[in-house]
Amino acid sequence: MLLVNTLLLLVFPYMNTRSCGPELSPADMRFALFQPDLSGRNNLAPLYYRMPENGYFISDPQKTDYFRNCREWQKMTGKAVTLKDIYTIQYDVFPDDFLYAYRHADWKQLEDNSFVQWLRKPAHKKELDYMAFAKQVEFSQLGNPDPWRIGSLPENTAPLINTAVRNCDSIKSLFLQQRYAFQLVKLYFYNRKNDTTAIRRLISCYDTYLKNNSSIVSDWALYYYGFIQRDPNLYLKYMLESFDRCEEKKGPVFGDVTRRQLDEFSAATSDRHTVALVHVLKALKQPGRSLPTLQQLYSIEPNCSYLPLLICREVNKLEDWISTPEILGFNSSVRENLFFASRNYETNSDDHKPDTGYAYYAAKNMASDRQYLRAFTGFLTGMLEKKSINEDMIRLAVAHLYNMDGRYADATYQLGKLSPLKDTLYQRQAIVEKLVAAFYNQDITDVRVKQYLSKQFQALEQLGYELRGDQANIENWRSENKDMRAALLLMLSQRYKQAGDIVTAGLLFQKANLPINEYTGGYYEEESPAVSYPRIAYFDKYGSPDDVEKLIRFKHQSRKTPFEKMIVPAVWAPDDFYRDVKGTLLIRQQRFKEAAMEMEKIADDFWEKNWEYKGYLTRMYIGSPGILVPGEDRRRHYPITSKKAILRDILALQDSLSQASTMDAKARFHYLLGNAYFNISYYGREWMMSAYGQSYREESAETFDNYSWAWFSFYPNENIYKSDYYQCSHAFDMYQKALRLSAGNKELHAKILLMLNVCDKSRYTFFTEKAKYRKGIDDYWRNTAPYSFPYLKLLKEKDADTKVYTDSYTECPDVAAFKGH
Repeated sequence: MLLVNTLLLLVFPYMNTRSCGPELSPADMRFALFQPDLSGRNNLAPLYYRMPENGYFISDPQKTDYFRNCREWQKMTGKAVTLKDIYTIQYDVFPDDFLYAYRHADWKQLEDNSFVQWLRKPAHKKELDYMAFAKQVEFSQLGNPDPWRIGSLPENTAPLINTAVRNCDSIKSLFLQQRYAFQLVKLYFYNRKNDTTAIRRLISCYDTYLKNNSSIVSDWALYYYGFIQRDPNLYLKYMLESFDRCEEKKGPVFGDVTRRQLDEFSAATSDRHTVALVHVLKALKQPGRSLPTLQQLYSIEPNCSYLPLLICREVNKLEDWISTPEILGFNSSVRENLFFASRNYETNSDDHKPDTGYAYYAAKNMASDRQYLRAFTGFLTGMLEKKSINEDMIRLAVAHLYNMDGRYADATYQLGKLSPLKDTLYQRQAIVEKLVAAFYNQDITDVRVKQYLSKQFQALEQLGYELRGDQANIENWRSENKDMRAALLLMLSQRYKQAGDIVTAGLLFQKANLPINEYTGGYYEEESPAVSYPRIAYFDKYGSPDDVEKLIRFKHQSRKTPFEKMIVPAVWAPDDFYRDVKGTLLIRQQRFKEAAMEMEKIADDFWEKNWEYKGYLTRMYIGSPGILVPGEDRRRHYPITSKKAILRDILALQDSLSQASTMDAKARFHYLLGNAYFNISYYGREWMMSAYGQSYREESAETFDNYSWAWFSFYPNENIYKSDYYQCSHAFDMYQKALRLSAGNKELHAKILLMLNVCDKSRYTFFTEKAKYRKGIDDYWRNTAPYSFPYLKLLKEKDADTKVYTDSYTECPDVAAFKGH
């Protein structure tokens, strides 16, 4: 009964809970405002500052290579054959369907296709035969019925190989000869484990028919040619050439080539472009700082086509390392992983304290990252001085870095030097930088600035606002697209909070609807009900009663400016819910009369019908300790769940105390008020009078690892209202006064000592657990003295002869276990 601290309710309003806690994707915990698509390399989107799963990725989502192949075919067929029809036959028609039509001369299903019409002409029989052969090879790769042999060819590939060899030797068409050679290279490659001569034949075939050729099949075949090279430098040279020359093989090459191979590559044995490609792959495989590699690349090949991608990638890294902690509150995933990988877990044998926590190193990293930002900015400004072909993209990157560094005037200056922008991506990024500079460099409370901001947001809306982190609709890939406006609205919210305008800040925060490392009601659904914690979370945490009143007035304001219309939520919470917030804030401040006046404006059945109140506001009389004290009358109940009814009784108890004339009456009303104040604290059964959620992790949620967002926390109110909500100070004061006044009533005296024990032990246990979290990590070695039960000692000494003591010895584990020492 007295172990109340072990029976705390676990509440996550409108949030799904799982055994290991809820999760966010890495993309959700990363701040990004700089568009990596500015690099012009969206085919390499999986390499936008994060490693693809298993190292491999689909590198040609737009099918650029496929269309290149189709255009090579169309060059031979003529424009009468459409690219669409060529693509259909090449890549959409299943091999067995095409082979059936070929073998049975049954083209009914494809007779309207202009490419089939061309292939069926007698003059083009050799092209038709090749297409059938290519479909056979394709079927041998993809149509193998044995699931254990995926990625290898069946053993009866000899007829296919012989056909390809014969046609390579005899066919006069260079176009078809190269394509038969490509099929032969593939067949040798996949058959190399069954045929010891396959590698030698593959090399000979490529050297004879495909080397130094500009056809797509030559570029595709180069991957297989490079893969089987035994010389490490030749292997890397040809693999990098394959990466560079075609889109489809970029993903496989990236997955195959290791960082060690890149580091061991001998630059002296190759041309400058190959060396440049080595630096490109090194930078792409580097999750940390890549500036030295980029500097080397720039010195070798200043106009390298991959340099814009690497620049955007480095900007996104800096956003993660600097903006993610500052704006979202999450630790940079790379930084955190490096810390836990290298952390020294050894403890000092004398005090058994763990090593310095993550927060210490995070602060050092932040200072170091800012220095790195300036060094990288200097590298980019140096490129601008030399007139780079990517000048506008680099200038936008510099402006973005200046904004991150607080150099808003310099950012604006860079934006002014941009050439007229026609590309939508560039226009969007320019608007983003203008907005960020305005957030921090202008008076955002000024009406004219608000008008400017709303116009810029409107312009961004017209241009689109999706920030792509990955190509969409690719199987097995999670889309990481983000709403650029959301990040900007969150930044603006934080600026209005700094300016003291909590109403605007809160509405912008809701509009942003981005997860931050703070509990605000959960992020599992796009829209939550009108009466749910996300609707009021910001005002619950940061607002004052006056702020909530301003919010209600703003809601009903008939004429709103464009800026005000921009911040209006899609769904308002009802006034009763806002008034409940205002009343709850007043309760935390012990302003019970004002709170009661506010609650009287709310419908009587509001708490009975809405949200989680009915589940966590019990109907037992507020002055009752309930089961915590034996012999108490627990029959008095409220007819419905109602905060206003509870407040009426708290005020009635205060009035009764002020009017009490005897010592016994004063002791009793102090005791009843103590119960009421305890009940509305963290440990009491009516805690929802003071808070909107409760979590067993609440003691550590504001400091523990990267998951503060997942668990309800009273933060930042714990710093303001800690005395009453967590330390029960008001209740404790009432009990202490009641104890002094109850000397003549031993039964009441014993009840008061029992509640003092409950109150004192609860807060002791809570803050002992809290003390185990230091600087963002668990201090498992921290030793804390066990609770000494001073009030049970007094109970045993003073009131052992009372009925309350006798009953509690039977009903209360703490009392029964207490030995008096």
